[in-house]
Amino acid sequence: MKLRLLLTALTLTAGSLVPVGTAQAAVPAGVFQDFETDADLQGAIVSLPQDKLERTANPTHGGSGVKFTVAPAGTPGATASAGVNLYAGTPSLPVSDWSGHTVLGFDFFTELDYTTVGRVTVRDQANKAWGLDYTISGRGWTPVDLRLSAITAAGVDISRIAYIGISIPRSKTPVTGHYDAFRLVDSYPYDETPYSDQATAQLLRLSDFDGVLSKLSRQLADLDRPLGPGPTDARLRAQVEAAQAQCVALQDTLSAGPMTYAQYAPFNTAVTALQRSVPRLANTIQARLRDRHADFGLESADSMALVYPKDLPFTSTGPAPSVSLTRGEYESVQAVVLPFAEQLTGVQARVVSVSGPAGALTASVAPVGSLNVTPTSQYHRPTYAGWTPDPIRDDLHTVDVPADTIQPYWIRLKASPTAKPGSYKVKVAFTANGKHTRTMTVAANVWPVTVPDQPKLNTTFHFTPAIVNDLYGITDPAEQEATKHTYWSFLHDYKIEPDQLYTCPCIPSAPNPVIVPTPVEDVVYIRDHYGLRDFNALYLWAGRLNPSKPETWQAQIDTWIAQLRTAMDSYRAAGVDKYAYVYGFDEASGPMLQAAKQTFAAVKAAFPDVPIMTTLRDNSMGVDTGLTGLVDIWAPQQDLYNQAVAERTRARGDQAWWYPDIATGSPLPNWFNGYPPIDSRTLMGPMSYKAGVEGVLYYATNRWLRTDHANQLLVNDGILSAWKAATFNGTAGDGSMFYPGPTGPMASIRLENFRDGMEDYNLLWLLSHDLSSSHHVPAVLKQHANKLLAAGDVVTDQRNFTEDPAHYRQWRADVIATTTAIELVR
Repeated sequence: MKLRLLLTALTLTAGSLVPVGTAQAAVPAGVFQDFETDADLQGAIVSLPQDKLERTANPTHGGSGVKFTVAPAGTPGATASAGVNLYAGTPSLPVSDWSGHTVLGFDFFTELDYTTVGRVTVRDQANKAWGLDYTISGRGWTPVDLRLSAITAAGVDISRIAYIGISIPRSKTPVTGHYDAFRLVDSYPYDETPYSDQATAQLLRLSDFDGVLSKLSRQLADLDRPLGPGPTDARLRAQVEAAQAQCVALQDTLSAGPMTYAQYAPFNTAVTALQRSVPRLANTIQARLRDRHADFGLESADSMALVYPKDLPFTSTGPAPSVSLTRGEYESVQAVVLPFAEQLTGVQARVVSVSGPAGALTASVAPVGSLNVTPTSQYHRPTYAGWTPDPIRDDLHTVDVPADTIQPYWIRLKASPTAKPGSYKVKVAFTANGKHTRTMTVAANVWPVTVPDQPKLNTTFHFTPAIVNDLYGITDPAEQEATKHTYWSFLHDYKIEPDQLYTCPCIPSAPNPVIVPTPVEDVVYIRDHYGLRDFNALYLWAGRLNPSKPETWQAQIDTWIAQLRTAMDSYRAAGVDKYAYVYGFDEASGPMLQAAKQTFAAVKAAFPDVPIMTTLRDNSMGVDTGLTGLVDIWAPQQDLYNQAVAERTRARGDQAWWYPDIATGSPLPNWFNGYPPIDSRTLMGPMSYKAGVEGVLYYATNRWLRTDHANQLLVNDGILSAWKAATFNGTAGDGSMFYPGPTGPMASIRLENFRDGMEDYNLLWLLSHDLSSSHHVPAVLKQHANKLLAAGDVVTDQRNFTEDPAHYRQWRADVIATTTAIELVR
């Protein structure tokens, strides 16, 4: 019988929960929740009415277990993950005292080919919580073992548990997961064989292995047919035949009957590997068929996609890619070198020539490096774990490409603001030891439109010079200053205005950071070298205030006012005071909201013309907290951004920004390593334009703490770098948008797409500007322009947008063509 359990405490009777302060007797080790009756589900709560929890005959212990069906990501009201909460004191979690034991364990499995990371959260009756990621493996079983010593070390009282919550990331289609056999165990490790063998029986019954293997067999037959008799084709045929033999062996194993989990685990791993290797082999054979005289394959891929060096296939855009760009823009494509079943050594790439109307197009090429990425539950989406492309290795001029590896190259184009419109051709040569040279010609169409160079979308992205000095061992003040300017120039080139959210000469995460106003010398340098839009004068750190002693707040507020007074005098003398703003109370909540109100009122009284920016937790943007009139720039976390509230805020004269962070997981965009690069581009381009945000804030661009990267401080080793991808809390890419290269900043695919998005935002701004300033635009053209400005073809809202590069490029080409048409009739 299916049960639909809503996310509301009203589904629980008032007497069904364990009252706070009530202890429950400890129980002996063993399975305490087996979901053997429908009554065992009472008190279990799921995230949405569309999510379903039901008892099924698919157990790992006993006669039944529960199946959790997760509604798709587009379901109204859906967050990134769907959760099941089992509340103590209800039949769903009959044991709330776990003390005296070593492990709380349970089983999870899914019959879907869906590999991602879920999250388990345990909370006690005093509201102390502890969490752990758990692996969701496609067609796999996961024993989730919570070490009770780790939970107690986090301050959670395991004798007074309130609930256990378990999440599964949503997908575009429904996802199913099975849970069973919640148990307390007195030793670790312990024998889990009975549970795993039961899970194997269910997985073999529920998963369509026969269909998967039959499909792979047909695909391999199709790959074998076009191969000829030569030695190169013979090597490729040997790979096809090896895969065919493996497919037959797996079909035989499947037909042999029941398996233990010890037999099933390698069987499932082999099926998964074959599902990856067959389409990847198709990439190579496709490249071979394009030129049977070539010594290695040469394909292209979109710059908004990832080309993984190992395991995964890629979507080829052919051997002769093309791009469109306006004057003043960057655009990129990827070239992909594919070995024909043999290692390539000494592979090099160089731009041979750039031809076209006026030689005002420049080009460069560099290999794309990879980092070993382990996705976390923050991703909220299936993401490959392993070597993931991102650093653009301008420092490596020669690489070796093993037979089982493919190597992407980044071809970066830039049209000058004065480039003559027309068709350009960029010829790039690829060589390898003992092999004939191959060339790729990129066709670049430069349109007669000039996009503004300075960003129209504001950015406040924190950069920390002290981290750079630490990693490179720079101690000389003059060298530190020169290095800071190098990084500033790099950021400026990628459309990020140099700034500091957390105004300190130290590493902000260090204990007791020394926070001082931004030096006037820095502001003047930025103004003179890059242009100045705004800058943070002082970070008002809520950590300086004791939330339980409001009587002490004013003394610190007076100190801030005194610091600001001295700083503003220096800014005024240098003529930059009008660009200053103040940022404070980073993600503050609770008592700190009242502290913010008191602080901001004092700042406004002393400096009425200095805008105040904040990311404090007020989803009403001032209406509910009484901060209206005290805050000028509201910057909520992107998943908390409400369009109606933002428009109300702008109507009263304030600004409404947004920001991504570690909590901004799929279906929202982010720039975690392994996310599709199109997410970065869409966020900074059509998504931010459609939302009307005046700016985007981000807490860190170079969070490369020595403690996180002690094994490899710089990205200065091989193409598969040992530099640790994990940054903040283990989530790769969070707070790290580029890399510390051998001699300075190293760009990333994510940062390149960030800049492309900023340019797309400027392109939309230009279309809007041209449309509003022209009085002779035909009605049909005006209607079409307004449709493009709404960006509905690529973005619905921050949770619904295309991740198809080809579709995005069609929309972008239409924007450029429409802008050109309007400029012609002006």
